Amino acid sequence: MKLVTIVHRNKIEYIPIVFEFLKVTKEHVLIFDCNDEDRLVAKELRSAIESINKKYSVDNHIKMIEIDEDSKHDMLNLLKEFTDPSQNIYLTGAGADTAIFIVLSTIILHQDGKVLAYDKEDNSYNIITSNGFINEKIKHNLNIDDYLLLMGDKILEEASHDRIFGRKKELELIFGDIKRLFKARELLRADKIYRLENDFPEILQALKVLGVVNTYNDLDREKGYTNFGYLFEEFIYLQVSGFDFDDIKVNVKIEFDQTQVGYHDIQVINEFDILTICDNKIGFIECKLGDSSVALQTVYKSDSVMEYF
Repeated sequence: MKLVTIVHRNKIEYIPIVFEFLKVTKEHVLIFDCNDEDRLVAKELRSAIESINKKYSVDNHIKMIEIDEDSKHDMLNLLKEFTDPSQNIYLTGAGADTAIFIVLSTIILHQDGKVLAYDKEDNSYNIITSNGFINEKIKHNLNIDDYLLLMGDKILEEASHDRIFGRKKELELIFGDIKRLFKARELLRADKIYRLENDFPEILQALKVLGVVNTYNDLDREKGYTNFGYLFEEFIYLQVSGFDFDDIKVNVKIEFDQTQVGYHDIQVINEFDILTICDNKIGFIECKLGDSSVALQTVYKSDSVMEYF
């Protein structure tokens, strides 16, 4: 099949379709408007598709077509490009410029092609033909790695799932009783290790296993309380890992697509306590332990990042 994608910067509108049909697409045509922004997004998308093709050993041809939506000449050239009904053409253009989408839809439907309308809320798509349409659920959901790859982002760091599950007993002992946790934490803050040893010996032993307290019952004050935050993230991951997510990552550092950062109030490098994805919907959990006074700032940051995703 030939998949035709109208490129624009809101990539989540079409990357689930790109991935859904990845292994059956013989030619991928990227159509974009002749402005600097869309041209750059198209180049980045091409690079991302090439990378994911390589990952899944897919061999398809990628063609770039730049047009001026106000040019009659360019529109006529599009008509010439898609004149063969045997090409088995599919068009995806959700969220694209209305004029380009209408023109291309008309051309492709006239050639017995199909128009794909992705519904990101329902994670399904309509296949529209000249005779009507049918609805299909997405069968191949993106994991976090593939989602970020097609968005043009890069994972720099993440925690090991195996390592977290290897510490499950100690993590659940420490964080399973939150009142007891804060009492033990205050004893550590006051450097009353002897009280901790008398009142909560099992917690002290767990903290040794987790590296917060050394074998000599000394707290590494530079890292000790910071480590509590990381351990809390791991504990929360253990709680959500039983739910029906397609993928979860912990303590993730991501380099965002730099050309997109300018459109959102976010940094290029961002850290996430927990990232999740389900039915092509990305989500994240911010884990805050104790007396943090920047809750509102965290909400504003999270809102900006979610807008990007």
